Amino acid sequence: MVRDLLLYTIVILLLVLIFQRQLIRQAITTVFYGLAGILFLYYGINDTTLLTCMLEIGGSLLFMTLLGQALTPTKYTYRQCVLKKNHDLLTLLRVQPGFTFRLEQRDDEFYYMLLDGELLERMGLNLQVNLNKWEHVKRIGDILELSSETLEQLTEYYKQAWFGDRIVFELEFWEYSALITLHPVRMDGFTRYVIGHVLDITEYKASEQKKKEMSESSHAKSVLAHMSHEIRTPLNGIIGLSKLLSKTQLTDVQKDYLHKLLASSRTLLSMLNNVLDFSKMEACKLELERVEFELEDMLRHLADTVGTLLEHKEIEVVFITDPELPKSFKGDPLRMEQVLLNLLTNAIKFTDQGHVLLEVKMVGQQDGRISVSFMVEDTGIGISKTGMDKLFVPFSQVSTSTHRYGGSGLGLSISKQLAEAMGGTIEVKSCLGEYSQFYFNVELEKGELKTKSTQLEKSVYDKALILAQHELVSRSLDELLQDLGLQTLIVSSFQEYADAFQKGEQFDLVMIDMGIAGFRELESWRHWFHMLDKQMTQVIGLTTVFQLEAVAADAADHGVDAFLSKPVTRSALLELLRLRSKQEKSGSVDNHSLEAAATMNSQYEVGNSTQKYQILIAEDNEISQVVITEFLAERGFEVTVVTNGREVIKVLERCSWDVVLLDLHMPEMDGFETARHIRKNRAFDRLPIIAFTADAVQPEREVWLRAGINDMLLKPVHELTATRMLNSWIHLAWLQELYGIHAEKAIAGMDGKVYIFQFSLYKWIQEYQYLDKRIVRKMDNGQLSSALRLIHSLKGGTGNLCATELLAKVIELEKTLKRSNETSAGELYPDWREQLSAVQKEINHIKSSIPWI
Repeated sequence: MVRDLLLYTIVILLLVLIFQRQLIRQAITTVFYGLAGILFLYYGINDTTLLTCMLEIGGSLLFMTLLGQALTPTKYTYRQCVLKKNHDLLTLLRVQPGFTFRLEQRDDEFYYMLLDGELLERMGLNLQVNLNKWEHVKRIGDILELSSETLEQLTEYYKQAWFGDRIVFELEFWEYSALITLHPVRMDGFTRYVIGHVLDITEYKASEQKKKEMSESSHAKSVLAHMSHEIRTPLNGIIGLSKLLSKTQLTDVQKDYLHKLLASSRTLLSMLNNVLDFSKMEACKLELERVEFELEDMLRHLADTVGTLLEHKEIEVVFITDPELPKSFKGDPLRMEQVLLNLLTNAIKFTDQGHVLLEVKMVGQQDGRISVSFMVEDTGIGISKTGMDKLFVPFSQVSTSTHRYGGSGLGLSISKQLAEAMGGTIEVKSCLGEYSQFYFNVELEKGELKTKSTQLEKSVYDKALILAQHELVSRSLDELLQDLGLQTLIVSSFQEYADAFQKGEQFDLVMIDMGIAGFRELESWRHWFHMLDKQMTQVIGLTTVFQLEAVAADAADHGVDAFLSKPVTRSALLELLRLRSKQEKSGSVDNHSLEAAATMNSQYEVGNSTQKYQILIAEDNEISQVVITEFLAERGFEVTVVTNGREVIKVLERCSWDVVLLDLHMPEMDGFETARHIRKNRAFDRLPIIAFTADAVQPEREVWLRAGINDMLLKPVHELTATRMLNSWIHLAWLQELYGIHAEKAIAGMDGKVYIFQFSLYKWIQEYQYLDKRIVRKMDNGQLSSALRLIHSLKGGTGNLCATELLAKVIELEKTLKRSNETSAGELYPDWREQLSAVQKEINHIKSSIPWI
């Protein structure tokens, strides 16, 4: 009974194990088959029944057979596992960025075995793993083409590793750099073998080298930028004192020396600026703005700057602008002006006779984008075909013959890079000894600014006479006057002028080039003056900045009502005619007032009032003190100079100051600390503080605004730039010119602190100048709540600035966006985009009216 029960149990377990042949239970199955066979044989021998004996013998044979079958798959499966693990290991070895090898020592020699790696494949070796193949260590030197010295060094490393040290070293072979690590494997206190790992660090080394070079380059550029402070400070003194000296009594030889001194100083300043710009471009740190600007304003500022470059050159500089061009664009006006100034400066430098022409044309327009071409033409020395190849190469000049003109060879290179950064091009046409034409072509987005009208309102002028010898000057004036609605007659000599009056012609306006032959002689002035009916004819003289003083003294006494400096721009002419028209209507024309003429010549001049404005200046450099004091005194300012910030604090309450000028870098107390001390006193909340620095790496606008500084000037200070800035800040004049903002009301809500209002306005512009793009992106992504939060934030900031018209538009936009959430996507109110566009236009108009942004 016991035996039968045991047999039944074995049979049941046998059946279970037959159907449970997973790898985990194969070993148990094998053992069980063996035990079952033995038990059947043992118990079956004691039974006398023949049939039972036969059955037990058969069962035993069956168990033994199953035992053999169980052993065979187990062995096969084990082998498969081993092979799979080896394959996985080899795959890992092959994809490693280097390769692995095993090192053994036999007697005093080392042998290695390569264990594969991705580097070997890239080297073209394609070695396969062979555990039975060992190579002498000298063989690795042959494969990798190592020198005997390198191989000896390797052997020394292997010896150190064999003594149990973990060794790490670098090795150069072919074009690769490798980091090699040797790991000794020790057993029972002895090294059995060494595992070596070769890691490819070629790209890493190249990257580190590049970082090092960039770091060194960045450091050098930073040093150069900060050194510019040390260069600009004495340069500011040289230029300033030279200008002051030029206004004294000098001999012709002294004037010539002074002229060369000024020219050399300006060349040095231009080179310094170009090198700094070039370093920024190489470091990819040059940023382009995208703001709305008026083309005529940019051209007028360019004309003012170019006029100062003519010195004593007897050449004509003419600007001609296509009247079909839009009044405003979106882009970077400062960088565009820099490109054009570089081209014009070169043209003037290489031209001794003839003309320099800037012609602006509209090439085409599509989808709100305008293709504009700026052509700068000169009648100078020209460029040879071989010279064209060097034209835009940094620090190179076309030929040795151009070295006498000076320059760094960077201007054109920078202009080309700037043009390409703006999506434009620069092209050149030239004929050696005859002319050069540079074309700056760029595509600009049409602006949406509410620009000033370019027409005369109810003009008192109907007919104009133009007297000029140079054809381009006549053409330029003719196009400008006809565009303003006047009829014109052009004459090129005094005789033609006289003939026109003898025929009974009557003119409301006479424009005369003061450089024309014969008109500087006193008798000629008297002769043509008697031909004019001064009750109805206004006379405008055209001259250069440098000729104005010499010409104006006699000309004003003989009937010239006002002067325009060449090159003449549309905005300058229009402004002058408007002013003369208003004076004519009010009956307050003073035909002999040179001060009035000077006022008409520049909207930024400040020295004409009888009031003496009080300027406090903190400047520690003695030469700079003299230069800036004389410059401001000439324009009617009362100037007080101190040497540092502590002295500013002491004298601040002695009188009522109109402007404080601070040098940022002063001993004892610098400009930032001085400004912060001034702002602690509520009495100076409205006092304008202007800082100036010779450091080309100027602090961020937000930094000096936080300190309470209102504006920044860069040395050497250009007189026109300084005049404009002073005019803008005296009596806080720019606040009255802000578009769409009730500035005084907003300032009152900010505790009366103008600098806080200025900082808030700056941050507001930074936050919302691209509002339309942000809102559209959020709406397109279905982020209505996020868009509404942004609009709500704008509403709060707009309310703080007291921009009532904009606030009303923002509120309407917010309502429309909220209503859009109550409709399906297909029924979305279509007018929210139009309202958003109107809000953005209003923000853009406000930004464009801020002079210091």
